[in-house]
Amino acid sequence: MTSSDSSTFRPGRIFVLLWAFTVFTELISLQIRLAIFGGTGWLTFIKFTSFSEELGFILVAAILCAALCGIWTGLCALACKLAKNSIDKIVRWCATLWIVIVVVELIFRHGISEYLGDAFDFFEFATGVGGVWRMLVQAFQWYGDVILLSLLGIAAFTVAVFFFFRWVFKPRKKASKLDKIPAWIIASTTAISFVFGILLMSIWGQSFPKTRHVMAEESMMGAIFNGIVHVCTDVDGDGYGAFDLPPDTMPFDGDLHPYALDTPDDHTNQNLLLDDLQTDLIPPAIKKRTENMGMAENQSHTDRRHVVVVLMESVRWDMLDAKVDGKPVMPELQKLIQRGAIRHDQAFATRGFTQNSVTQTFWGSYFEPGHSLVDDFKNLGYHTAAFSGESMLDEKFDESCGWNRNGDTLVDPRFIEANIYQHESVPARVLMDEAEKFLADYDTNQPLFMYVFYQDPHFPYQQYNPSVFIDREIKRTEIAVKTRPRLWRSYANQVHHLDMAAGRLIKALENKQMLDDTLLIFISDHGESLFDDGYLLGHGIAIQDLMTHCVMVVWGAHHDIPSPMSHVDIRRFIHEDLASENSNPKLRDSSLPVLQFIGSTNVPSAISYRYGDGSRVAYEFATNTAWRETSNASFVGQTPRMTLPDHGNTPIDTKVNISRSLMPAGTMISPIPKPLENPQIQTLIHDWEYLQWYHRHD
Repeated sequence: MTSSDSSTFRPGRIFVLLWAFTVFTELISLQIRLAIFGGTGWLTFIKFTSFSEELGFILVAAILCAALCGIWTGLCALACKLAKNSIDKIVRWCATLWIVIVVVELIFRHGISEYLGDAFDFFEFATGVGGVWRMLVQAFQWYGDVILLSLLGIAAFTVAVFFFFRWVFKPRKKASKLDKIPAWIIASTTAISFVFGILLMSIWGQSFPKTRHVMAEESMMGAIFNGIVHVCTDVDGDGYGAFDLPPDTMPFDGDLHPYALDTPDDHTNQNLLLDDLQTDLIPPAIKKRTENMGMAENQSHTDRRHVVVVLMESVRWDMLDAKVDGKPVMPELQKLIQRGAIRHDQAFATRGFTQNSVTQTFWGSYFEPGHSLVDDFKNLGYHTAAFSGESMLDEKFDESCGWNRNGDTLVDPRFIEANIYQHESVPARVLMDEAEKFLADYDTNQPLFMYVFYQDPHFPYQQYNPSVFIDREIKRTEIAVKTRPRLWRSYANQVHHLDMAAGRLIKALENKQMLDDTLLIFISDHGESLFDDGYLLGHGIAIQDLMTHCVMVVWGAHHDIPSPMSHVDIRRFIHEDLASENSNPKLRDSSLPVLQFIGSTNVPSAISYRYGDGSRVAYEFATNTAWRETSNASFVGQTPRMTLPDHGNTPIDTKVNISRSLMPAGTMISPIPKPLENPQIQTLIHDWEYLQWYHRHD
């Protein structure tokens, strides 16, 4: 471009620069997060080990980037043509905007991956926390300062890139080689690359599933092409395309698609999974369990004992026995067990999210039946009271659990005077100040149903509590695998204060002479992974015991407690207990596995059975794969699950070296060949299908 023809748009330089930058940053990003070319990254489930695989993947990335950079260059050319002047400025802004889009997307993806790993799905996560808006609100509450700093950084980066391109695209006396690239070559390259991208995300993707998966799920470029293929192949408008995962193998029939309700015994396989659902293939006990969910229980019992249900946020099962520097993390619940409470070591969340566990506790079902425990006890003449460490408006617990209909007393952060800064949550010790006042003045002539929710150990583990196991709480920016000792102690510190609050609740009931006349249930809503496998943090993002195995302690039971069990079983158990006069209750083997899932209840990405013997079978819909987990197993193809050692006695600021710290945890994982022919997987799928059909009302 010469000074005399600066008004002429030449696409060569902008196309090559944007393409080179995009390919380089995408590959570097994928390597850092996925370690796909070897090494240790946050996600290591896919690796390209041979030279041909590595070269092929790089070529795929280069071609997809070429297609999109070519389209962007074409839009830039159109803008220049419409403007007819200020072409240099338009080119600079086009180039700057593209660079900013790529960088911001990668920053967001890196931030998510660092904490949640490959199991994170935006929309699945949003459903677990109460919707996209609720997720964004929580993100700003937890990371408001980080988000603001990031926005300022992005603004500064945008200005810097703009002035950089001002120098790159300044008029030159002599046209460069890039300027001389004909427009038709760029147009042809873009068209060929676009066709290749469509083929890769559809037909060819069946032959290269690893490449397609990485590009579609972990790359903005691949995600765009995958979205195009989805829209173009969803010809019947049922929301599923012919090349989706799982695919719609009946693309011209809107009534037949993945996750459709499969009506039993109608000779039609609506969800394209196995064959038509036949009720006689479902074990009678499992069928009965499904049909009894959410039903109005037998409430003819005359037992007027008080009932107190305590849900504990994010308390993983091993914390009940955990010690830090020799000091128990949960001594109060241990004391209650020593006094005769039943310790239930086979309690599991069906999904590792608070919303599911809380609503299932009150509903007795995976799906809202229209009435809950609150309605039950109100109809029985009980006083109903809720004390929650987080607002009951969060995730609409007041509506979904029935407190807005039949709640007599409701205390949460909105109504606590000590919460002068109007935080969305309060420590359990502050909540107990209110609960103790309530119990001290309570008229015990009226039976009480009381619900308590302690929120302290929720991510990012920074509730306002005194330091017991740490010199200071971990900062959000410090949370990483290498700082796991401080992370573990910070988490344990929050669990310890929750346990102290539980002790105060027990004492308050005892002081009021209510404890011996109370059915008292403590149960965590789910577990919590603390980088135990080297990269996963949090809950609700994987089917594993760390995220679903719950602490459960029951005091004052009169009825045998089913084992294993989940939150879905609590409503029925409470009414069975009030109708029982068993003086020697115990854990009863129910022989029924817990049905777990990842994703939304209606459209899970995976489902599993967790058995009482420690084993699990799981099925993933997208890939039609299944696996088995068995404690201390020994069989062909076994893969040891890896974990980091306990840091209860490790110096607080010890840096963890993942490559030297991983060790087997005793659980073996093995793939199940031909899963749809495996009897266990068939029963699992039939159970899930019947549950969906019986309770959903689409």
